[in-house]
Formats: sequence, C-alpha cells, structure tokens
Amino acid sequence: MKIFSDFLNFNNTRIRQNVVGVQFCNPKMSNLKLASHLDKDTVTFTGKKIPSIVTPTMEDLIKRTKAIDVLRYNVLRLAKHDVPCPVCGGLMFDTEKSLAFDQKLLQSKNPSDILKCIEEYSKYLHPVEREIFKMMKQDNVYHENRTLFDMLKRRLPRAEKRIVQQQSKTFSNIGLLSRNLPKEMRLNVQDLLNDSFDRILDPRETSRFSRQIFIYKLKNTLIPESEKNRLREKFEKEFLSKHSRIEENFEKNLIDFIETKLKVAISLWKVYTPTQMAILKEAYKLSKADNNVDAFIVKYAKRDYKGANPDYKIATRMLNNSLATVEHVVAQSKRGATEPKNLSLECAACNNGRGNNPILKQIEDNPNMPFNYRRFMKRLCELHLQNIVEKSYITQLNKTYNKQSCGILDADLSVMNKRGKKNKPQYSQTGITPTKAERRQARKLKLKQKSNKNKKL
Repeated sequence: MKIFSDFLNFNNTRIRQNVVGVQFCNPKMSNLKLASHLDKDTVTFTGKKIPSIVTPTMEDLIKRTKAIDVLRYNVLRLAKHDVPCPVCGGLMFDTEKSLAFDQKLLQSKNPSDILKCIEEYSKYLHPVEREIFKMMKQDNVYHENRTLFDMLKRRLPRAEKRIVQQQSKTFSNIGLLSRNLPKEMRLNVQDLLNDSFDRILDPRETSRFSRQIFIYKLKNTLIPESEKNRLREKFEKEFLSKHSRIEENFEKNLIDFIETKLKVAISLWKVYTPTQMAILKEAYKLSKADNNVDAFIVKYAKRDYKGANPDYKIATRMLNNSLATVEHVVAQSKRGATEPKNLSLECAACNNGRGNNPILKQIEDNPNMPFNYRRFMKRLCELHLQNIVEKSYITQLNKTYNKQSCGILDADLSVMNKRGKKNKPQYSQTGITPTKAERRQARKLKLKQKSNKNKKL
C-alpha cells in the first residue's frame, strides 16, 4: 500500500481523557482518493518504519503526520471486532461506538434511559464499573426517579468508612517501615502521614485526600536533599545555556523551569534503598477508582462537576476505561519506533496506567497478562482467517512482545495456517500483502495451470 496515497483526511481530533478518537470527513471533500481495500473491512499495513526527517520542510512534516495517522487508524480499526485488551483481558470498543453512546446519552431524559444506554454496552464494562452498574440497576427498579449521582451519594457514608479503614492500615504499615530510615527522613515521612490522616478524617469538602499527590509527596521526602540540590543545579545550567539573563521575567521563568523539571525527575526517580522500596510498594496498595468499588463511589459522589450534568459525566466515565487506544510496545520516550510491529491495541485504563514503563513492569503489575495476551493474539488470528488483518502484522507484533518480555509473552500462531477453501484470501480484491510461502505456492499453481494448458494444445 502506498501510504501517502491511501491517507484518509482527518477532521479535528477528538480527545477525551487522554484517549484519541478519530472522526473522518466526507471523502468527496478531500483531494486524496481512497484505496479500494480501505473502503472495505480489511486492515493492511505498510510494514515500513516511518522515516525520521533531519531537516524537515513543512511539506515533509505534513507527509510524516499523514503516514502516522494512517498507521494509527489501521490499528484502531481492529477494535470494531471486539478484540480483548492484551493486559487486563477486557473487551475494547472503538470510537464509532463511543460516539454513538455519547449521542444516546445526550438524548436520554431520565436515569432509566441512561441505564439502558449503559446496558447496551455492558459487555465492555470493567469489573469495578460492572459492579457499580449492577448496583444502580437494582436501585432503579425501586426508585425510578433517583439520579445516578444520588445513588452514589446514598452509599457514600458506608463506602467512605471502609476506605478510611484501608487507608489507616496502609499509613500504619508505612509508619512502621519508616523506623529504619534516617532521622530527618523519618520525621518528614511521619509529618506527611499525620497531614494525610487529618485530611481523610476531615469532613470538609475543601480538604480531600488524593492518592496521586500523596505518592508524589512521599517520593519527594524519600529523595535526599543533596540529590535534589544537585538536580536543581543541573536544571539551572540547562536553562542558562538556552536563555539570557537580559530577558524579561528571567528569574520567574528560571524558577518555573527548575520546579517543572524537578517534579518530573522526582516522579521518575528509581534509586531507592530496600526500605524505601518497601514503603513505596505499601503506598501503591492504596485503593483507587479503577480497582475498588468503594473508592469509585467516594471519588464521584464527592466530586465537583462545576455545573455539568453529573449523570452524564458518571455514565461516560463508566465506559471511558474500555475505549481502545494505540499503544507503543516500546515506549516512544524509550526510542520506540512508530511502525506496525511496535503498535498494538490497549484499553485506555491500561494505556494510561502504564506510562513509559517497560513490558516487564506491566506484567509485574498485571499477573494475568500472559493469559490475556494469548487471548488477544488468538483473536487476531481469527480475524486473519476472516481476511481482516494480515499475517505479517501478527507475527511481527508477537516477536516484539516476546523480545520485550524476555520470552514471557508468547502465543501459538499456528492457527493462521489452518485455512479452508472458503477462507482462502483473495489478495487482488482485499489488498492484503501475501507471505513468501503463499506467493511461492501461487507461482507453482500458475506454472502448473500453464503446463496443463500447453499439453491440451
């Protein structure tokens, strides 16, 4: 496939919670014609790496953007066929279904209609969201006019009590582990724990505990001051090499630059002692809305929706985590290339939760990932037998996953070779690139037919 001639003209990109949804304009409005296989339901790839441009012109940048968009679009098309997430195993749904769900929500006039919209896509819900939906559905049977927000509010006191108990236990364990730290660091950790404990017991809406902020502050206290001063000096030199002291607001820009860089460095800091690692491991056990029903209730029952419709926001949030996204197997920040063998599908929750961590860290956080990965690859093989995705993409993607996971992630791809006569692909019509063995077999068949024809003559 010629990648630039096959480009689909994109409309404005629709972004929702770090999830990129693509809307397409009318092909008649574009000067670029669509290839025949893009009009059909066949996913094809270039098989080539997107070239990096050293001294790009505006035209080169536009071409590169178009090429990347085609690759992303081809990967996202797989989500239309109910592909499971290779990390958590949940079914993913594509942006077209997401847009249809949004339109139905906007047309819904009461809680019963909203729950019917969610029920239509209930197979895509993650475990926590599925439990919340069951709870709301049972509540709606007896109280039809009760909104989704009111349903969560009524369960808030009990859920909040359970969460506070879990958090208190985690804080106690962190306090016990901090006894092995140096005196100054130990006192800083204890001050942070006391402040956090006061927050979770304070009933005021203005005083809320944030798991993400707590973990960041904990990392900040575990890094020695000497290291932080060294990082500040490093970032100051970096800023001075690019800016002059004569510039306006020099001091303010310098402080902002250093603080921003320091926050990133603290978040990515990995040089910890065994005691510090044990403390952080305990902190990551704190419940969050993605893995705990009580945490979901507390978060969205106490949330300030700033004039927006709470029911719409809650219903949208319940399906947002299942939206399919394009994931780089080797993160872009780790020089991962934008090419078919490095592009995979993941649900929004797993993609956002991974960050730029390697695959081995993702497997450590998700013990069931090897099993879910085999299900994911099995589904891709089934799609190949239906002439929807090409074989070369599946084999190359499996090699990338296998290499990055040190052999932990591997799948049996022999199913793709078991083709019947009905499933035999018509490459000239679909545009799928045949493998070497298939091309060799086609040549032999052609020569055999030619020799038989000559014998008859």
